[in-house]
Amino acid sequence: MSDTPHRCGRLIDRLRQARDSAFVGRTVETAAFRSMLDRRADRDGFVVLYLHGPGGAGKSALLRRFAAEAEAAGRTVVSVDARTVERSPAGFAAAASGAHHERRVLLLDTFEAYQGLENWFWESFLPELPADALVVIAGRQPPDPRHRVDPVWSAAVRVLAVDGLAPGDAAALLRSRGVPERLHQPLHALTGGHPLALVLAAEVAARDPRGAERWLPHDGVIKVLLDRLVGKLPSAEHLRALEICAHVFATREDLLRTVFGERGGELFAWLRGQPFIEAGPHGLRPHDLVRDLLGADLRWRDPAGWEAMHRQVRPYFIERALGAVGDQVIPAQMALSYLHRHGPVLAKFLTWREHGEVYEDSYRPADRDVVLKLAEQSQGAAHARLVAFWLDRQPEGFGVYRRPGGGTVAAFVAWLRLTAPDEEENEADGLVAALWSHARQAGPPRPGRKLAVQRFLAVDGGPPGPSQVVDLIYLRGVATCMREPDLAWTFLVTPDPDFWAPALEHSGHARLTGELAAVFAHDWWATPVRAWLDLQHGDPQHGDPQHGDLLPGAPAPRRPAPLTRDEFGVAVRDLLRNWRHQSSVEHNPLSSTRLGGPGEPADRADRLRNAVEQAVDALRAGPRLEKLHRVLAVTFFHGAPTQEAAAERIGIPFGTYRHRLAAGMDLVIDDLWRREMEPGCR
Repeated sequence: MSDTPHRCGRLIDRLRQARDSAFVGRTVETAAFRSMLDRRADRDGFVVLYLHGPGGAGKSALLRRFAAEAEAAGRTVVSVDARTVERSPAGFAAAASGAHHERRVLLLDTFEAYQGLENWFWESFLPELPADALVVIAGRQPPDPRHRVDPVWSAAVRVLAVDGLAPGDAAALLRSRGVPERLHQPLHALTGGHPLALVLAAEVAARDPRGAERWLPHDGVIKVLLDRLVGKLPSAEHLRALEICAHVFATREDLLRTVFGERGGELFAWLRGQPFIEAGPHGLRPHDLVRDLLGADLRWRDPAGWEAMHRQVRPYFIERALGAVGDQVIPAQMALSYLHRHGPVLAKFLTWREHGEVYEDSYRPADRDVVLKLAEQSQGAAHARLVAFWLDRQPEGFGVYRRPGGGTVAAFVAWLRLTAPDEEENEADGLVAALWSHARQAGPPRPGRKLAVQRFLAVDGGPPGPSQVVDLIYLRGVATCMREPDLAWTFLVTPDPDFWAPALEHSGHARLTGELAAVFAHDWWATPVRAWLDLQHGDPQHGDPQHGDLLPGAPAPRRPAPLTRDEFGVAVRDLLRNWRHQSSVEHNPLSSTRLGGPGEPADRADRLRNAVEQAVDALRAGPRLEKLHRVLAVTFFHGAPTQEAAAERIGIPFGTYRHRLAAGMDLVIDDLWRREMEPGCR
């Protein structure tokens, strides 16, 4: 055996070769740098390349790549990492002193550490470099806009955002680490192409290829990623603001003011300046990976804190959804439903995609042929004839969903409003007749109330499944339930009730049976809007739709027919006469009215007493009515044994007493009847 040593090269050369082979993508950034290298010093063109993006996005890897290419082109590289340099002009100037020579390439990493010295850097340091110097800056924050629009620098600086890797580039990275091809797409979808997250996911895949298909970052990986992506935060309030931003669909300043008070504006401005936050039409939104990591970290680290945050922001989104108008209705509904994306139901049916595929629009007469064609394709000619019948009667009840560009109809749905049984409609449409029959038996609509029926849903290309068009139709349906006045019942009719049952029952609609097995119904007398919202959003006072005993889809008990005006007045008088007898109040006919509301008999009795007391107290509004109030209060609330005793206690003749008693009773009955029938009281 020869004693001559084997020449295998240096370890650093092997490490560089491995690093080069692992580098993928970034063609735009690399092309920009090469154009700098190829430019002659006496020609115009940018001499500063500014790269910005979240931690772990690959900025440092790009700088290493640029260093290799610069050296191969005969340039001398000066590298400065701000993490290792004193944060002062003198400290930086000393670290970058080698750049003050010809044919130098200055590479600055972690530039966010020097944001406080940015003015000095642009105005004092850079202008003193040689004319042929090239500078590449990498940091989490984009450059100050003042320098981007400054005429001195605007032509000399090119700014590029370093985002996640494209699917093909991510696949190349995963392939280089031995990840099976079948896992490339799901891992890219999970990580958003973020290089560091891809590398960590690849490590999981290498150990357990089956586990990688359902890979979620565990607490140790979450900490690593958050440290790289987000870094150290200024305070606990900044962390909470960021967690809220990650939890909700989009963050506006008024949301943060409801949580933090006067500091809301300051925290919103801070969020807006973070490199992993994007500003959109509806507010601030974090990078998808940051959103997922922050949510996973909080749910793992502090489940009670996560629940408290959810409950703290929920009322804001409910009120926004109730108050939205015009083109803000659907975004407000989307934001409200987005709070439930981690639940076991909606995530299976909604995509929460905001743009692109379709947009909601009103039906126009020119749409008739394509709507009828879609109807026939979805359920046959007889179904299309029904659609034509209702197009003639309620064209305003139809909505269409158009594709961008040409505006062609991709889907349609109808919301029919039925105010009273109509012989022609019942004869033409057996389903409508059956719905009226069900309503009469289960909960007869009160005068002025209506049935709202969602039906005829058809999507071009086949049965409707989770998609943006289904998102819009679902959100419009929820908005109708929340916002439309005078609803007695809503009925949702679906061509595939078995598939859609979980989502529709989650929306508070119970599936009917028999010939109505494709129909889901909600009785708005039994569960008015506010109680329905509490059920929808897990208010512990009304039960949790995912964990409690009171499910929003549970059918309400059959209730008696509405009282006439005369029957209502008799019931009020009877309640006052038996004011102190609990059983009589619980069984009073008023317990079946809106004044009694839902719940146990004792709860309804308490609500009735409160309503009557409020009506009596309202008589204190004027000096003449005050006399009527005193008669009613002494007679029914203060324990006078007889009417004669009540008159004597008040100190008025019995005839005057009886006249005031009758007048006061009439006013109280009128007030209670108005409240019972008032359209806005849903």
